[in-house]
Parts: sequence; C-alpha cells; structure tokens
Amino acid sequence: MTWPGMNMNIFKKIFGDRGKPEPPADDLIASVHGLTDVGIDRDNNEDYFLVVPDKNLFIVSDGMGGHNAGEVASLNATEAVNNHFTPATLSEIKGDRIKINDELNDCLYVANQTILDLAENNASYQGMGCTLVVALVERGALHVGHVGDARAYLCDANGIKLLTADHSKVMELVKAGQMTLEEARHSPLKNELSQAIGSPLSIIPDYNYHDLKTGDKVLLCSDGLWDMLPDDEIYRVVQQAKPARLICEELVHDANDAGGHDNITVVLIEYREP
Repeated sequence: MTWPGMNMNIFKKIFGDRGKPEPPADDLIASVHGLTDVGIDRDNNEDYFLVVPDKNLFIVSDGMGGHNAGEVASLNATEAVNNHFTPATLSEIKGDRIKINDELNDCLYVANQTILDLAENNASYQGMGCTLVVALVERGALHVGHVGDARAYLCDANGIKLLTADHSKVMELVKAGQMTLEEARHSPLKNELSQAIGSPLSIIPDYNYHDLKTGDKVLLCSDGLWDMLPDDEIYRVVQQAKPARLICEELVHDANDAGGHDNITVVLIEYREP
C-alpha cells in the first residue's frame, strides 16, 4: 500500500499526542504510548491511532484513498470502533470470550459500513478505505480483531510473535504453500490487500486471543513499520528497558532510517498483572 502522510509537527498541533503513558493503575496496563509519523516519502499522514485507557482499548488504522480521503477513512473508522464499545457494551461482555469476539467482529462491520456510507454521500470520498487492528485487554487476556495488514505483535522473554495474519494477496499465497514468508516480504505484490475497511465486498474479520503475563509487551503497528524493519529488529527495540514513549520514538526513527517509505504508526502496551 502507498498512503500519503502528514507533517508530524502539524499533526500534533491538530490532534495532540494521543499516546497516554500512564493510565489508571487498576486497568492492568503498566504503560502505554502511541506515536504516528509521516515518514520520509509521503506528504500527508493518513494513519490514525487511538489509546483509550479507561476502556483498555487500543486501535491503529492505515488509510487509503488519495487527497484527504485516507485521513477521513482512518479517523472515522477508528472513532466508529471506539463509539461501539460503550460502557454498557463493555460491562455486558466482561469475562466472556465469545461475546468479546462477537463485539470485535461487530465493531469492524460497523466501521466498514461507516466508511461505505461516507463514500456514498460524498463523491470525493469514493474508493477510500483503511486497515484496522483493534486490541482490547480484559481480565488478563488480549483480544485482537483486524481487517487488512495493520499488525499486532506479542513480545515476551521467548521472542516476538505475530498475532495477526495480513489480509493480503501474498499471505494467501503463503497459506497455500506457494510462497515463503521471506519471499512474501520482498514480493511486488506484498501491498495488495485482499480485505480492507470500506471495501464493497464483504469483509471477514479475524479474531485472536492470548493470555498475558506481567512484562508482556503488545505492539500494534501500520505497515509503515513492519515493511521497513524485520521482526527481529522490532523485537530488539521493544524489549529494551526503556519507557514506552522512548521505545515508540526509536521504532519510528529506525523505520525512517530504513527508508520511511510510508506513514509509520505504533502503539506499545506493557502489561502487568493486578
């Protein structure tokens, strides 16, 4: 994918820094921070992220569509997901993995319809879309829903684990045994999505679940990070004994040093048991 980007200083003036390093102590998060950057090659930033500590809800979206449409898609899809998880909904699904799975799927369907409706009512938004990865931490467990190729990683003492499978043409070939992961990484088809929010075709969200332990770190990111840095380099940076803010800054810096071909967005969550 190729998404235009936005000057980071302008972005911060408009939206502020939505990373919030110290959420309340009772929400089981030791620290969390989010950061987005335009990258080197783009003029606009069409990525968007949201950190909502009081809900333990974390979102990264990567927009597409040209002009300002990608920014509109990622912003509105992210807000649709956040609005879906009302206090009543969060109370109803508490401790119920099946219900959480259902609501994560539903929030992505709602986001998809939101973007389709916006495009239908505004000709300049036609064809816009985005990827979405949504993480909810609840009672010691990480629940992840996604559409597209925005990723979620788990980093612990055993290494780095990719929790999501990209909805892309090359990943379909990998699953079919027709391409290796290394070949997929360098394929000219690597940025062609098989699913995206805002697609007129039906989406099929993926859901993943993982039990968390103290010290585990969860990284959400757009392809502007993982396309620039190999997983072992991401792991090296994330596992440093530094505040989440500094780790996010280093990831963005390293991705830009590696070329910065796209917008770069990261959200890092460090878990602690209550």
